[in-house]
Amino acid sequence: LPLGAIEAALTQAQYNATVARLMAPPAAPQGTAPKRNWPRYRARFVEPVRIRGGLAFWREHADALAAAERRYGVPASIIVAIIGVETVYGRNMGNFRVLDALYTLAFSYPKHARRDRSDYFREELGEFLAMTITAGIAPTSVLGSYAGAIGMPQFMPGSIRRFAVSADGRRAPDLAGNPHDAIASVANYLAGHGWQRD
Repeated sequence: LPLGAIEAALTQAQYNATVARLMAPPAAPQGTAPKRNWPRYRARFVEPVRIRGGLAFWREHADALAAAERRYGVPASIIVAIIGVETVYGRNMGNFRVLDALYTLAFSYPKHARRDRSDYFREELGEFLAMTITAGIAPTSVLGSYAGAIGMPQFMPGSIRRFAVSADGRRAPDLAGNPHDAIASVANYLAGHGWQRD
């Protein structure tokens, strides 16, 4: 990549205090661990809005889901569930500038976080800049989560490079605007991480 393009993109990046706050929630009182359990998770993510949305999404995109299942061996139910948990079928894809989110976490990772992941976010910032500059997309125009995840399946830039696919194979994948690309990409991601057919 041209150094000038990278420098130009980075001069537009801004620290985002909200990103830093959301990445490192308040520490648990000393001697206690954060309480994570299935009932609490299930109540938050397996609820009527997602169930109704999942059924509608499945009906609307049945052909694409069946095609992904045939090609990658990942059941439609798993693909639908992941897209529902991640973004409620594209309703909540995030409104943070991905450039700012990754810049903040790469160079100003919260000091009070449980562990420092700034190296990971520096790699993802590099992936993001490579992706946007190569595609001729303004890095400031891409929106996503406070962690820099993008599109319906909330892929990080490195996962987009490695696993995002176009459902029809004739253009660049569009994970934010094309549900069929999101479906195929989730299936490809799981297959790439060892999902075994049947």
